[in-house]
Amino acid sequence: MKFGMMMPTLGPLASGPGTLEAQLAIAQKAEALGFDSLWVPDHVVIPTTIKSRYPYNETGRFPMPPEQGFLEPIAALGFLAGVTKRVRLGTWVLVLPHRNPIVTAKMFASLDVLSGGRIMLGAGIGWMEEEITLLGAPFKKRGALSDEYLRAMKELWTNSDPQFEGQFVRFSGIKCEPKPTQQPLPVWIGGHSPRAMRRVAELGDGWVAVPKSFAVFQENFANLKPAAEKAGRDLKSIQIMIGPSMASSVKSFVEEIKKYQDVGYDSFLASVAFWGGDLKGVLGIMEDFAQKVGM
Repeated sequence: MKFGMMMPTLGPLASGPGTLEAQLAIAQKAEALGFDSLWVPDHVVIPTTIKSRYPYNETGRFPMPPEQGFLEPIAALGFLAGVTKRVRLGTWVLVLPHRNPIVTAKMFASLDVLSGGRIMLGAGIGWMEEEITLLGAPFKKRGALSDEYLRAMKELWTNSDPQFEGQFVRFSGIKCEPKPTQQPLPVWIGGHSPRAMRRVAELGDGWVAVPKSFAVFQENFANLKPAAEKAGRDLKSIQIMIGPSMASSVKSFVEEIKKYQDVGYDSFLASVAFWGGDLKGVLGIMEDFAQKVGM
């Protein structure tokens, strides 16, 4: 089995004088324990008033107070690449409308080269209208914009003479070097709607599912099958990583993933580093997690 871990690049371990020590200790402990991958979330700013509904809990309320720290994810990946040697590194998820796609493609290619080919782009269209609008993207067109951004980035990563002509992105007569070490650089798609499943099938190497329950996962997966058929993809070629959103302890995580293991899934994403109150507590929970899941 493979286990990825969400890094605490938001919250109390992502601000204040202990931030560097905490991020370094957790990343290197995760690698030593045998985690397969480390993931960092994305928000640039947190509005003080949020009317948008948060899609990953029952209340719909964003669970983080706006005054807490939230490290920029691409910068965080650069740090993580420098302090680890083996573990794979990704964004879960980069909100595509937040950033210029040409700059984003350049940054991910550079990170992949400097990490020795360990970078993954986990990407989504975002849910927080207040933040997306503030950063200059059309919220109601964010799906079409994100699809175009992904296609443009893939063009920049793979073509020695990249050209693109779209509604939101246009370029030609340029060079964008170096290319990523990995060809292709892995793209994981987030989301759970039928349109997200289409995006997985058309543009993704994998899907990170963050279901509220096993039943919800099955409903979402049912939409992936026809999307793969329409895109001409073998469903087996799409990797799936599952991050049970309701798990809040080692015990509840182990109980939840058994449902998925029983039907053949073997790749999981855990928020282990958010289950402890301080650095010492987090490191202890990480050790307990590794022992309980048999890493």
